[in-house]
Amino acid sequence: MMTSPCKTPAVGDRQLHLVQAGAGPGCAECPARHLGLCDALSDAALARLAASVQPGSFAAGHSFWQEDGQASFVAVLRSGYLRMLRYSAEGRREIVGLAGPGALVGEAEGGHGGYALEAVTGASLCRVERSRFRELMAADRELRRGVCLRYAERLEALRRHIWSRGLLTPEERLCGFLVLASAFLPYQPLAGGGGVLTIEFRRADIADLLGTTKETVSRSLQHLQAQGLIRLRDARHVLIPEPARLARRGGLDGAAPAGAPAQYL
Repeated sequence: MMTSPCKTPAVGDRQLHLVQAGAGPGCAECPARHLGLCDALSDAALARLAASVQPGSFAAGHSFWQEDGQASFVAVLRSGYLRMLRYSAEGRREIVGLAGPGALVGEAEGGHGGYALEAVTGASLCRVERSRFRELMAADRELRRGVCLRYAERLEALRRHIWSRGLLTPEERLCGFLVLASAFLPYQPLAGGGGVLTIEFRRADIADLLGTTKETVSRSLQHLQAQGLIRLRDARHVLIPEPARLARRGGLDGAAPAGAPAQYL
């Protein structure tokens, strides 16, 4: 699923998300300027990248490519959320990644990514033709370093996900997801501690990511609420009164992770 990112001079990524088009004034005001790949680039490096960007906006449900398809571009997600998914021979869906603003998507080294890419919400991307992106990486050491850093973060997230799928219960995995999601989904801290998480994904998406069913996700949310670990304000908003306590239940150290990762896997 993941190609090696740090070969010189080309770097490939299962998911590359660029930031916004139009370096300079446009990038400075972009909501993803200080997230993901773009956060790792200086203004000068970002300007060099932005000169080759083609911005585009897509509606929820838009399919960028199929599991057996080939991505013709690499992109940074400016706004919105995407899902990467695969299907078993029996037709069962598995989500292998969720991406938010700042995430990097695409296949810089060519070949098939082995996953389909869809928009969960309306999404705005800054796209670069794959061949052009490879040229930019070959000429720009700072861009290569930024992509390698994103790969390192994703590898760590993948290790954590494999560990949780193998050792934790569905409810414990859900606890970990809620804590980690507070770093890339909308999250409003509260003055008295904790915060409110806005979930932009359907429960079926969460279930297919965590390897369980949407019924189990619903039951687990109710159970966590009964234990005082969360409060369900409505179908999309979850109050987390003590993130550190929820994190421990999910097998994580501390509360929300440092920084603001642009994607979950």
